[in-house]
Amino acid sequence: MNPIPAQSSVPTSSTDGDVLVRMEARWSRGAAVLVALAAVALCPLLFGPFFGDDYLHIEVAARLREAVLGGWVLHIDSVGAWWTPPGLTVEYFRPLIVVSFALDHLLYGVNAAGYHLTNLALHAAGTWLVWGVGRRVLGPGFGAWGAAALFAIHPCHTMAVGWISGRTDVLAGVLYLAAFLAYLAQRATRGATGRRALLLVTTLILFALALFAKEMAATLPLVMLGDALLRPHGEPLAQRLAAPALAGIVAAAYVALRVAVLGGFHPPPTPFAYHLGDPGLAWHLATAPLLYLADFVLFVPADPMATEPFWRAHPVLLVLFAAVVLRTFWTTLQRASDRTTAAWALGWMGVTILPVMMLTIGEHFLYLPSAGYCLLVGSQLPADPTKLAGKDRRGLAIVAALVMVVCLVRTTLFTNLARESSRTIAAAAAALQATPNARRLLVADLPVAAALAFPHAVRLALPGRDVDVQILSLLSHVMPGPSDYSSVDFAGHSRLRLHRAEGFLGSYLERALGGPNLQFQVGQTIPRDGYEVTILDAPGGRVDTFGVRIADPGKTLLLRGTQSGLALLSPHTHEPISAPTPPRGSTP
Repeated sequence: MNPIPAQSSVPTSSTDGDVLVRMEARWSRGAAVLVALAAVALCPLLFGPFFGDDYLHIEVAARLREAVLGGWVLHIDSVGAWWTPPGLTVEYFRPLIVVSFALDHLLYGVNAAGYHLTNLALHAAGTWLVWGVGRRVLGPGFGAWGAAALFAIHPCHTMAVGWISGRTDVLAGVLYLAAFLAYLAQRATRGATGRRALLLVTTLILFALALFAKEMAATLPLVMLGDALLRPHGEPLAQRLAAPALAGIVAAAYVALRVAVLGGFHPPPTPFAYHLGDPGLAWHLATAPLLYLADFVLFVPADPMATEPFWRAHPVLLVLFAAVVLRTFWTTLQRASDRTTAAWALGWMGVTILPVMMLTIGEHFLYLPSAGYCLLVGSQLPADPTKLAGKDRRGLAIVAALVMVVCLVRTTLFTNLARESSRTIAAAAAALQATPNARRLLVADLPVAAALAFPHAVRLALPGRDVDVQILSLLSHVMPGPSDYSSVDFAGHSRLRLHRAEGFLGSYLERALGGPNLQFQVGQTIPRDGYEVTILDAPGGRVDTFGVRIADPGKTLLLRGTQSGLALLSPHTHEPISAPTPPRGSTP
């Protein structure tokens, strides 16, 4: 990410300033280019179906009044896993997100392409806003535009933009950037008291809206404070501190409102978040910043289901990888236009990522922090691109092309994963359609891609069908191997036994559905509506074997995940299910 030597973006004379103003007028026409970059890099996402929590968002949008007035409470025990304790919830207060999905539902119904289009439009707006912030911080010219161009195509945005549920980060990021840009404009206004007051009010309103989209927006007062201290612009200290202080008051009012609406402050349960005393806390605090940084500088995705288990299993490789990541980032810091800009960008990255440091790693968290990294890279670019030597232009073009290719590859892979999930949901719906008397669906070895909000997805695929959807077991890896599949034995039509040599309930997603105390003992019985699970073998608390007794086998449909999809599961047959492939961009 360092194709050219560092050069200052700040004009050194009035003549240079005039040149940059003329250049800025030309680069203003580059707004269309920024949109094109974002669209090309992320266009595969437009053709992807719903995925994971998206189905839940659509259900929430259908009960708009309840969701807005009561916050949004994710009932984990409604996702159909027998090992989830009753009442396990994750609480959010994001009324603006609820309203956003309700508007999409009004416009697009259950057509996923429309929801993706909204996300992509928000990302284009975020790209413009990064450009605007860059012009205020780096000065007018190519550096600010280059920072926005990198933001448009950076691969770390795949999850936030491509996953419809990632809108929480994108919408909050857009409003956050807009609030900060209004704050910068207020600081740059001299003399016009009325205009300064209007810009300050605009800042606070946009900040409040960002808080209603996602809680991590609460960092804005600290970012504003850092900007006020690092870039004084000749203003008295008291004047510089006024806006951050008022923003702090807005943040405090938001916290009070959130506590009142949700009836207290309830942190997410393990493993969604780490808590003091958790055995993995030290490892998480040591590796999470590194993995996030690696996504910025080397485009290696931070993922709790894929990359994180790999690094845990290969600590020596992790040390070598850390050395490469830190060395690359240190070089980027050294090549910034000046130390103030480097400190400003580093502060932005650190402060905006701080609220999620106790949460399990999630790539979508990087949407807002990445703006600081992109501005850091943009500060290395000259204000006038015509001053670049020929080899530097070629180097810059090669780097840009490589970033674009990586982004396209990652968006394509994510879209394919969503399609695999959609095919699984469509197969389950087809099996239920072929079994009209079934009142309950039990699925063993459900692929993890389809596991999040699986019952909600099936209900959306079969509107009006009253069926209870339950999960007996999940596959433990995104790309499962032979050992991930259970062996299933029947004792008549109402009893079955599932065994897996590698054990059950060990992956992040299984633990997420199980809550903080995922321990079982031999002989323990877990009653569920219509069936009962008994633990048969649990060495060290890890479930290796469990039995299932079905109350009404005549009205219960059993399915099982296989390497070729879902299959009917019964004592006499394991028939594959033929399900129609859902249209691209739509629900199954």
